[in-house]
Amino acid sequence: MADESETPPGAGGAPTTGRFGRALKLSGLATRVTGSVIAHSVKRAFGGGSSDPDHHAGSAALLANAERIVKTMGEMKGAAMKVGQLLSADPDLIHPDFADRLSSLQRNAPPMTFDMVRSQIEAAFGRPIGQLYAEFEPEPIGAASIGQVHRARLHGGRVVAVKVQYPGITATLDSDLRNLGAVLSMGRVFLSRERLDQFIEEARGAILDEADYELEARTLARFRRLLAHRPGLRVPEPFPEYTARTVVTMEFIAGGKLDEVLLTLDDQAEKDRLITRFVETFVWMFHEHYVLHADPHPGNFLLDEHHNIVLLDFGCVKAFDPELCDGVLYLLRHFWEGDMHALEQRFRMMGFGTPDAKFPDHEVLRAYHDLILAPIKHDAPFDFDGWSVHARLRTFLRENFELIRMIPPAGLILYFRVLAGLKGQMTRMKANINLRAIAEEQCRRKGVM
Repeated sequence: MADESETPPGAGGAPTTGRFGRALKLSGLATRVTGSVIAHSVKRAFGGGSSDPDHHAGSAALLANAERIVKTMGEMKGAAMKVGQLLSADPDLIHPDFADRLSSLQRNAPPMTFDMVRSQIEAAFGRPIGQLYAEFEPEPIGAASIGQVHRARLHGGRVVAVKVQYPGITATLDSDLRNLGAVLSMGRVFLSRERLDQFIEEARGAILDEADYELEARTLARFRRLLAHRPGLRVPEPFPEYTARTVVTMEFIAGGKLDEVLLTLDDQAEKDRLITRFVETFVWMFHEHYVLHADPHPGNFLLDEHHNIVLLDFGCVKAFDPELCDGVLYLLRHFWEGDMHALEQRFRMMGFGTPDAKFPDHEVLRAYHDLILAPIKHDAPFDFDGWSVHARLRTFLRENFELIRMIPPAGLILYFRVLAGLKGQMTRMKANINLRAIAEEQCRRKGVM
């Protein structure tokens, strides 16, 4: 039976672990968010507020709700915090006030106490922590949604990173997601209910995968083999004998966060080379091996002292249908050729929308793809730092709502979320690289061009 005991949030950073307590916390959040939305609606109805009440009061209400939701997600960890991190990877999906505040969840996750960490490790292995590790640093070097990471040393001398899972993650998952779905819907975070439902189901699968640390250790070993012959890339070595379902031990690799280090580089050519390598790695994984590291948030990529890119956190890795992967390349070819009829037919073949769905007018389809595929439209470097698409995209979708109903097939939903995460990375790193050249080369390798 799951533990129903409660640990008050804020007590040394420990998350609320019991289903009832978490449900109560999210219900309280839902009440506050709903009250805020109703108050704003009433104010608008009676003409209250400034000369532009819809703009100013609406922005203030959204901002206040963003603060409330992010604060609660950070305190609760688990599904609540993971949902926040997934949302922050795709700023086009949500209101920018939410994206700005959710990004803090990547950096400022409050940690578990060391007593809780030790308890989790000893419960997982059935023996004292000192028998497993010669040294174990009490302060974490990283804290995230599902678990936190500590540096340690094995008795044989190897320095390792030990990821320890927060208690109660899977026991509270469905309840958390149900209550979070209600909060996000009331808070007007998403553009449509379909996208919200799609997102919640995707988050559920991602969290279940990530909560299995034995699976992550096996995936680490697999990707070390897969990437061994690609220069400039590193994946930590796992230690299966020091791994259990809720604890995973791996090689410790020192480095700085990739996006932060790149921003400090004065050598623009080296910066462009590293970012190109980063993008090509994801293209190669998806189109040559039909698999993706599917959690591209900033904390998962480091740059070591020799300028190797280090890929971390393989808890969320997804395999894809090869035909869908190749279909993406054909979509790009049709877009470059300006053939909107072929583009629509390819979308239908791949399962976008419903069989009887009305697709947008071809000129709308062209304008939409000109907007979202601007970085890959021309054979030239594209400056992500100067590219702002959020506001224009939201306006375009409101004016052409049929585009929202072009829901991707289930087999590609996570792919598009990875793309959104990579776009966020490109923006943070101020990338200025030729994506069209990378994509065309992949098309030629697969015989699409």
